[in-house]
Amino acid sequence: METLIRKKSVVRKPVIIAAIVATVSVATLLLVNHTNLIIDKRPPQSPPGTTFNTVNSAGAVATPTPPEAPIKPKPPGPTPVQPANPAK
Repeated sequence: METLIRKKSVVRKPVIIAAIVATVSVATLLLVNHTNLIIDKRPPQSPPGTTFNTVNSAGAVATPTPPEAPIKPKPPGPTPVQPANPAK
C-alpha cells in the first residue's frame, strides 16, 4: 500500500511543476503579445527645420514621398556595351 502512495506522489510532482511552467509561459506570451499591440505604429515625426515642417507651418499641405529603395532591381535585358572606337 505504501508503494502505491509513493508512486502517486512521485508522479504528481513533475505534473505539478509542468503545469506551473506552462501557466507562467502562457501568461508571459500573452503579456508580451499584448504589449506589442500597445506600441505606437505611427511614423516618426520629421525633425524641426525641414521643408515638410516649414510648409505645414505656412498652412499648405505637403505629402511626403516614400524613400527610395536601398536595393534597386536590374533592368531586364543585356547591359549596354561601350563601343570599341568612340566617335569624336
